[in-house]
Amino acid sequence: MANFFTQVLSGEVQGGTTAAQLPDIPCAAVNIKALADNSGNVYIGGENVTKPDGITDETSGFELDAGQETGWIEVANLNWLWMITDNNGDDITYMVLK
Repeated sequence: MANFFTQVLSGEVQGGTTAAQLPDIPCAAVNIKALADNSGNVYIGGENVTKPDGITDETSGFELDAGQETGWIEVANLNWLWMITDNNGDDITYMVLK
């Protein structure tokens, strides 16, 4: 990860049971956290992200239980990531470093 950043942004995204692209925010790194009061899991992945279903594939999202976070992910734009949730209203927060 880069040694030095000039801006920090944070926000919230409401989750849904269909895949949704995260906001268009150019960045160097992002940390995503599932809200502690979510009733289900959040899955982070690429454009075709799906909930895991026990079948080997290349679309199952990275699972976050309520309160879990991804750690820092180096990415050029937050919108390269998509999310899908077990329940409508299972949300995430994010912190972006620019």
